[in-house]
Amino acid sequence: MVRVLSTGDWSAQSDPVAFSPRHRPLFATDRWGVLLHRDQTYLGRSLVYLRARALEDPLELTRAERDELWDRVLPDLVAGLATAFFPDRINYAHLANKRHHVHWHIVPRYEVEPERSFAGRRFVDRRPGQMFHLRRRRGKVPGDVLEAIAAELRAHLPGA
Repeated sequence: MVRVLSTGDWSAQSDPVAFSPRHRPLFATDRWGVLLHRDQTYLGRSLVYLRARALEDPLELTRAERDELWDRVLPDLVAGLATAFFPDRINYAHLANKRHHVHWHIVPRYEVEPERSFAGRRFVDRRPGQMFHLRRRRGKVPGDVLEAIAAELRAHLPGA
């Protein structure tokens, strides 16, 4: 079952890995958590992480975990991103360089019109057609803007 979450609903204590509380919760299942990343270098950048258990290697996911991720969690997130912010494509990255836990960075890319405005802020995809580049300085937004982005995305999630 997918649960759309607000900031007050999310408790990192129940998850096997703690992500920054500055990320904003979007939705969760019993196995997976989805957060709006605190760094919005790319409007709508999100994290999807395994919350059911601690695990470092995605090749060790169970069939049920994989099926739910690929058949429900990622499609729901991408559908929400598509209707909220209209990205031209989505990049999926499983890096695990600093956080040794199964998680993906979901990065909307804006190529045709690389500039978007939302909640009084400009968001510019400065590298269309190239690998995404994460620069914290450029993607830092105030908490109220981050919450507005999360609320807009939550409103566009299937079943919301």
